[in-house]
Amino acid sequence: MDRQALPFVAPFFLFMVFLAVEGWFPDQHYALYPLKTLAVGGVIAWYWRSLPSLKPCAPLAGVLIGVAGVVLWIGLDPVLVHYAPPLIGRNPFALYPAGLAWTLFGFRLLGIALVVPVMEELFWRGFLMRWLIREEFTQVPLGAYKPFSFFATTALFAAEHGPEWPLGAVAGLLYGVWFVRTRNLGDVMTAHGTTNLLLALYCLVSGDWHFLSIVAPGSR
Repeated sequence: MDRQALPFVAPFFLFMVFLAVEGWFPDQHYALYPLKTLAVGGVIAWYWRSLPSLKPCAPLAGVLIGVAGVVLWIGLDPVLVHYAPPLIGRNPFALYPAGLAWTLFGFRLLGIALVVPVMEELFWRGFLMRWLIREEFTQVPLGAYKPFSFFATTALFAAEHGPEWPLGAVAGLLYGVWFVRTRNLGDVMTAHGTTNLLLALYCLVSGDWHFLSIVAPGSR
């Protein structure tokens, strides 16, 4: 692989390795999450100086885009997602003592709000969306729009979300349009991170955990 691609691809690759490991130990999802968060965050930090600026140019607007994302995600879930078989989430406060549960949920919040948006946007829109336009992707400006690269990236981003792929498609279109509009990775990361943060907090407040750590019944 081109060394120029590593800062964009390596964090995502490591994250996917952890997901594969978690597939073998689904009951240990929350216990493994701190390690995943620290490891992927460490890789991002290692390559930080090789990345383009991630400073948002319109942070408030990015937050508002993220709020729209979580409203769409939660609001459209009953309409767009039909689970077969039904999927459930795991409540860490039902699995661990309160102190440990708060610690593990804190890592889950840190990962989903800060590490995951950076890792995913580096790969999907920082790398793949440009690479599909030209193999020498660093010569393609951030936010460059070509129909094939835009919609292929959106489709693959949606597919990454498994049974929730319709919601991933809606969010992917929202983030993609915002990225093309701003041509700034920091802005789309802000939007993505806001959506994820609010979704996790919604799970905590509502007690509806199926948006996090979804697993099929009987796979314990």
